[in-house]
Amino acid sequence: MGLNSNDKVKVGIIGVGKMGTYHANVLSALNKDVEFVGVYDINRKRSEIIARRYNIKYFETMDDILENVDAVCIAVPTKYHFEVAKKTLEEDKHTLLEKPIARTVEEARELVKIAEERGLIFQVGHVERFKGAVTELRKIVNDPYLIEARRLSPWINKDWDTGVVLDLMIHDIDIVLSLIKSNVVHIDAVGKRVKSLYEDVASALLQFENGAIASITSSRLSETRIRAMAISQDKAFIYLNFETQDINIYRGASASFFVSKKEITYKHETIVERVLVQKENALKEELVHFIECIKGETKPIITGEDDVKTLSVTIDIIKSINKKMAKERVW
Repeated sequence: MGLNSNDKVKVGIIGVGKMGTYHANVLSALNKDVEFVGVYDINRKRSEIIARRYNIKYFETMDDILENVDAVCIAVPTKYHFEVAKKTLEEDKHTLLEKPIARTVEEARELVKIAEERGLIFQVGHVERFKGAVTELRKIVNDPYLIEARRLSPWINKDWDTGVVLDLMIHDIDIVLSLIKSNVVHIDAVGKRVKSLYEDVASALLQFENGAIASITSSRLSETRIRAMAISQDKAFIYLNFETQDINIYRGASASFFVSKKEITYKHETIVERVLVQKENALKEELVHFIECIKGETKPIITGEDDVKTLSVTIDIIKSINKKMAKERVW
């Protein structure tokens, strides 16, 4: 169901909270290939504010907006992802759904199946995939044996409907699975509730069929913001700072000791390569890719099955955490 290259894709947004507003800001600037038609939110006042800001229309119902667009960006709370995305797909609308794809693997598979049967572009908003540093990382990483990731954020007072695993850790799970080309064979995870009804801090250890290991830690209670990933592979140690999008590659490491009467001196030598990264607006890149896929100018970088796999591993981590927390309550 692609459009001609000269056609503008009529796009609307369903849900204009924090993330939906980000989408609106980017869509309003994509004048060449996009006609930003309007927005719909259950909160009419919020819809009116966004509509005035970008000189677009706000719609009274979801049916109204779907009658006037070719595609939608969905940024509603996670618990409504399946319900809303299923409706948009069944109305034959190309759909970009904010992560996570759904709350269960069964729901995720159903959405992917509907999109495939109807020939629709259906993408999940894992915006980290479109950061320049992650794009470069995929070119550099080759058969890693260890990946360590940390994603820490300060607390935000809000009505959380998911834990930190679905909120933050899922980004690193998604990247790890794209870098380690093997199936997960064992998961061990721990977490702790502190300020919400769900886990607010979590750490997971993944073991892969090819022997690789991934250690992923996430928190939404940190006093500072950290986004980092370290990859160990043959003859290279790669360190990525997601905040600055800087990548350093350490090679040829050697160590030696010199012992004198006064002290023991440790000497460590290595070669450091700094990768030049094109730092673009990742959300813009994601939306441009979505539009180009709709118009048939390119193909999705991630398949629906990849999205299902990411969710499946994420849910298994949450199950492992909940099982341990349940035992703690018993004691």
